[in-house]
Amino acid sequence: MKRLIMRAFWGVNDKSHRLLNRKYRVDGNIKGLLKSKNNTEFITYVWGKDNYEHLTKLGFKCVLVYDEPFQWDLIKYQYRHKLEALKYAMEVEGVDELLHVDWDCVPLKKADDKMWEQLSKKDVFQSNLMQYHRIKAKWRKSDRRKIPNGGCVYIKDKSVPAELIKVWETMKGPSAEPPMAKFTDNLMGGWKGINEYWKRFEMPICNLHRSAAFPIDLIKTKDVYFVHYQG
Repeated sequence: MKRLIMRAFWGVNDKSHRLLNRKYRVDGNIKGLLKSKNNTEFITYVWGKDNYEHLTKLGFKCVLVYDEPFQWDLIKYQYRHKLEALKYAMEVEGVDELLHVDWDCVPLKKADDKMWEQLSKKDVFQSNLMQYHRIKAKWRKSDRRKIPNGGCVYIKDKSVPAELIKVWETMKGPSAEPPMAKFTDNLMGGWKGINEYWKRFEMPICNLHRSAAFPIDLIKTKDVYFVHYQG
């Protein structure tokens, strides 16, 4: 059983658009992460030789996925890179279970066997359900502003990343989250409400710092290893 904690890194430093500007925020997150005493070893899947050299000099273990800093338009399709990183880890690297964490996911304690055991008890895909201000799941009749947050994702089936990409291809956009929502809805045979999502897909070891879709008393029952300080 090959388990992996992973991150992904792509893009260029460009302040001309808010979606391009994200790399500056990631650089700031990295500085904070380097100071943390709670880090567990992880692999970073990287787009761009310069990005790869930058991260390896900082001491991170990296895999170069693509020589250029991006493959897809960074304004229209930026987060396709994240889905491809998940696919690369499982299909090329042979990972059986992975935990993807964004750079703004702050570790509260080191990963251990107990963490992986908790993750293994739920479904093949897990992520925190987030309450957005705008409608995101346009195909639903209810809870259309509640979708998975892509900042902390667990997968234990090698077919899942490719399936997520198939759904993304039918939607196409800058975010990977609506495809994640459609994917989990499909696994449920259609949206079955937040209680069913909690039982099957809610991330048990990570909390959102704000905008969680669940009541605080339920969120407090988690054994938290990461907090996602999403932008």
